[in-house]
Amino acid sequence: MLRHCVLAVALVATLAAPALAGRSYTVRVPKFEVPAARNREICVFVPLKLKKPMDIGEVRIINQGGTPLFATHHLIVYAYHGTLDSVAGLEGKVIDDTACLNFGSGKPSDLQIVATSQGPDTRWLTPTGTALEIQPITGSSSKKVIGLVLNSHWINGDSVPHMARAKVTFVTKKAKEVKRQLKPIFEVVANGFINVPPGGVKTVGWTWGPGRQNLGGFLGGSSYPTGDACVTMLTSHMHKRGILFTTTLIDKAGNRTLLESNTVYTDPPARSYSPPMLVTSGEMLQYQCTHDNKTNTKLGCEEQPGVTPGESVIDRLTHGGSFTNFNGAAKNCTQQGPDAAECQPTDPKYPGRTFTGNCVPANLVFGFTSEDDMCILPGYYYDATPNAAPGQECTL
Repeated sequence: MLRHCVLAVALVATLAAPALAGRSYTVRVPKFEVPAARNREICVFVPLKLKKPMDIGEVRIINQGGTPLFATHHLIVYAYHGTLDSVAGLEGKVIDDTACLNFGSGKPSDLQIVATSQGPDTRWLTPTGTALEIQPITGSSSKKVIGLVLNSHWINGDSVPHMARAKVTFVTKKAKEVKRQLKPIFEVVANGFINVPPGGVKTVGWTWGPGRQNLGGFLGGSSYPTGDACVTMLTSHMHKRGILFTTTLIDKAGNRTLLESNTVYTDPPARSYSPPMLVTSGEMLQYQCTHDNKTNTKLGCEEQPGVTPGESVIDRLTHGGSFTNFNGAAKNCTQQGPDAAECQPTDPKYPGRTFTGNCVPANLVFGFTSEDDMCILPGYYYDATPNAAPGQECTL
């Protein structure tokens, strides 16, 4: 069960007006029930009545209600970039959705990550001279607000329901303190290739760097820098069958420098770079994840007799899926063999899919529950100074 991972990822935005300064703002995820022996993931739209951008210098996330058998999987704070009209009437309402990919406009590109936590109490400060900026959104009446979407996911391993809630506090910086806006590294393309058969162990990966094409946008991935980048922080994200995450810098000549190697998915280190690490055009960060579907094999509801359930994102797209219907993870079940209770013939959460009633060993692929897996490189960077003297590209 995920417990202590701390990561925060900046929002990409362009400074368009003087930002609010030196204030704090607290928003909340209202109480919601998580049934016994289940995951539940919800989204809440919270508008702040602010007409100008916020420059955020500190983020504090507190997930409340945890017990040894009931814990947060994650809380993600998104800035919403759709229109106010597309979320009209949703203010403060608890809406079930995976990663909020169908929320509001239903466009993942309208959700930009501000911060996220997988522990009970997370506090993060932006580096000196930098901030995270959130821009306001507008409705048909020309009203402006800062739109936030809170994505809260909890895992209940207990035999009784539990209530979850959370709160997030932002502290802004003064405009004169901000010399660069941080931008997110949220590289997710490797998720599409996760496909480990029962009894297998496999490694997947991808790269991040200036000028690359954003192939993972439909999975919620952030865009890439167009020029040289000053990386200020890197961390890692896997689920419970992730046994190794590595990050390697590859220079223009192909030389490789190992930056991070993490084997503890529940508590991945967040490495800050001070001074920032310059990544120039032609260089890249390669991240790789090794997933183990042998030691604790994933179980899923069989869909075709004799066919192992669970499709990777790539296979799903190849076999008739779409960029809005790409999740081919097997429906979770807990006891191998005939299972009429968990593997009923149909399930509204799995439209177009039918089940034989058997719980069988399944392929481990990308998915949104703790039983499925992910391979994500999160972090921050800011744009390097063009044409700066060597060694001064990241000087603020």
